[in-house]
Amino acid sequence: MSVPVVGLLSPGQMGSEVGRVLVEHGATVLTNLEGRSNATRERAKHAGISSITDDAELVRRSDLLLSILVPGEALVTAGRVSRAMRATGEGTTYVDCNAIAPRTGKAIADLISATGGTPVDAGIVGPPPTRPGVTRFYASGREAAQFAGLSKFGLDVRLLGDEIGAASAFKM
Repeated sequence: MSVPVVGLLSPGQMGSEVGRVLVEHGATVLTNLEGRSNATRERAKHAGISSITDDAELVRRSDLLLSILVPGEALVTAGRVSRAMRATGEGTTYVDCNAIAPRTGKAIADLISATGGTPVDAGIVGPPPTRPGVTRFYASGREAAQFAGLSKFGLDVRLLGDEIGAASAFKM
């Protein structure tokens, strides 16, 4: 994998640390901070995550989008991103890394697929990656290997097969 551009939804405590690891290992990480708190803006800045203006730009510029946020917002956020994909005519790989039910993961995959995007289901096991070896990602989906390419940029990604929902079930 060449140097990836990773879009991050959202640079909270976990997301900003994941972004920091990727940046420290040479990846470019972008996020849309519109409507976000000053604390979130500071976390993103500290992690070396670049801010852009809107979801459409995030979709256009990202090789992969990582959704790392409050699980209750996962489906709403996927809907918002799918609208940006539809508006731009650009699909990208959308990796849902949230602690959600497999059924929700499949609903997200359907939203993303319908707009030309490629869904990947992932689960994060462990605390934010403040040091190597404490955080592991488990991923499933036909294109999960693309996400696993981020292993070259500091993430520990393990593949669980082609079925969307397998990683969410494993996390549960």
